[in-house]
Amino acid sequence: MGDLEGLLEKAREAINEEDAKDMGKKFLKGEFTLIDLYEQMEAMKKMGPLTKVMDMIPGMGGVKIPKEMLAQQEGKLKIWKFIMDSCTKEELEDPGEIDRTRIERISTGSGRSVTEVRELLKQYKQSKKMMKMMKPGKGGKGNKQMEMMMKKMGGNFPGM
Repeated sequence: MGDLEGLLEKAREAINEEDAKDMGKKFLKGEFTLIDLYEQMEAMKKMGPLTKVMDMIPGMGGVKIPKEMLAQQEGKLKIWKFIMDSCTKEELEDPGEIDRTRIERISTGSGRSVTEVRELLKQYKQSKKMMKMMKPGKGGKGNKQMEMMMKKMGGNFPGM
């Protein structure tokens, strides 16, 4: 069943109410930048190891995600943080402007490979696409789309 109260408490500790409201407004507008992704990663880091957080989410505790996979994802989050630390403010605000030469510069500055920089950009685009799908109204599909996506991932989350 998870520990929703514990999860909410950890979330409150990780992100203040004002920041959460700002993120909610951006989410409703369909805006999402690498800065937002960075802030989400920081908040997740404050909440603790992914294995513990996943166990607290109702319905996710029963989903058998190998600990190695979660550890690998935590490692990717660290790498992506290094990469984002090597981006300019403009690149973080408008990742669509990051071309091949900028990818190479970011790669060199972060000490990470071009492939890892491209992987971060791919993840960002997927996250942004998911945000747009969730956006209520005209362009988004809202809860039905999210429920379908979660079913594809193997979870059973009615009413989501």
